[in-house]
This record gives sequence, C-alpha cells and structure tokens, in this order.
Amino acid sequence: MKIFTVAKAVVLDADNQMLVLRRSKTHPMLAGLADLPGGMIDKGEEPGQALMREILEEIGLSIDFAGLGLVYSGTEVYEASQTVYVRLLYVVKLVGSTPAIKLSFEHDDAHWDPISELAKIETDYIPFYAQAFDYLIKNQIIESLAN
Repeated sequence: MKIFTVAKAVVLDADNQMLVLRRSKTHPMLAGLADLPGGMIDKGEEPGQALMREILEEIGLSIDFAGLGLVYSGTEVYEASQTVYVRLLYVVKLVGSTPAIKLSFEHDDAHWDPISELAKIETDYIPFYAQAFDYLIKNQIIESLAN
C-alpha cells in the first residue's frame, strides 16, 4: 500500500470570507476544479510546517504556525489502487486586511467566498471533504473559530 498524507486549510480573512482556489490546467490532479490551499506532506515533515510551506508555495502567504487549528482528520483507503490517504483539515484565520494572493502554476484563480459556500468545495471528488465539511457545519466549528 502507498500512503500519502495531505494537509489542507480553510483560510479565512478578517471578514470571515474563505479563500477558494481553482486548479489550473497544469495542476497534477483534478485540473479545473475548486481547491483549498495545501497539499502533500513530505516524508519526515511535520504536518503544520508542511501546510505552512504549501500555503507559501501555492498562494504566497506566510502563515504563523500558532494560527493553525486542526479541525478534522480522516483516512481514505482505495483498494483498487492500493492507496491510503491520511487527510488533515486546518482553519487559518488571517488578521488585518485581505492579503494579495500570488498564485503558483498549480492554480489559475483565487477568490474569497462566504463560509456558507464551504460544502461546495472538493466534496464531489474527494469523499473526506464531504464528511469533514458536514461535521464542521453541523457543529458550527468554523463559525466559532471565525469569531
């Protein structure tokens, strides 16, 4: 079995709008679809540090480690491909004005949406996110962190 660990973040600005990316045609997986900042954790890398690295690489933002909050985790097993994904979902609340976003080759669009749009991101093609967002919405976790 191949095991991959992925860390993603719901990034909130000071007005509690979340950052939504669109994967570019050059993205290695699921090109053209909505995405949250984050990605694969390298072997031996601490998850929070990996997420900070991914956010800097993908959107040009430096995130303070103390600002990361792990809100959900889970594992998906794909028998056909003999692959396991360990997924970690964080929330990052930015302070101050909404920052400018500098996109990498992996994304071709970035925009800020209301938290209410969360359930529409990545849920059609990665089951973990449907479960995670349902849990976060039902328990008002992001709303409580946003305040």
